[in-house]
Amino acid sequence: MTSAEVVGSRVSRRARARLLVPLDGTMASSAELMRALRDAVRQDGSVLACAVIGGRTDDVEREVLRAAVEDQVARAVEATGVRGRTEIALLDAAVFEALCGVARGGTLVVVQENRRTVLRSAAPRAPVRPIARHG
Repeated sequence: MTSAEVVGSRVSRRARARLLVPLDGTMASSAELMRALRDAVRQDGSVLACAVIGGRTDDVEREVLRAAVEDQVARAVEATGVRGRTEIALLDAAVFEALCGVARGGTLVVVQENRRTVLRSAAPRAPVRPIARHG
């Protein structure tokens, strides 16, 4: 039983944060991966490290890409010390572009079973400043 259930409050149904990081073997993508690993700890989330593949990628190329991503992730985990927060995937280029479209302000609708979920970029929040009270 969770602490929320003990006190009678509702358990959050919100999924944990997932940070999507495309890797291409460069130092820049390694730096982004290490930053994402640290952010995942702060947000109690996970990192989905991926390689973007084309539709004509054969099985041998897929295995080579997967091995390269696994190696890049292992180096980032060793450098940051953040363990157990990473998943690895090969993403089709069309799926990756759909996700990136949302990041650029587009809309993506996920249709499943009897519901549709609309995904949009959140508008940036203005920094909140505390109200100064004179006493």
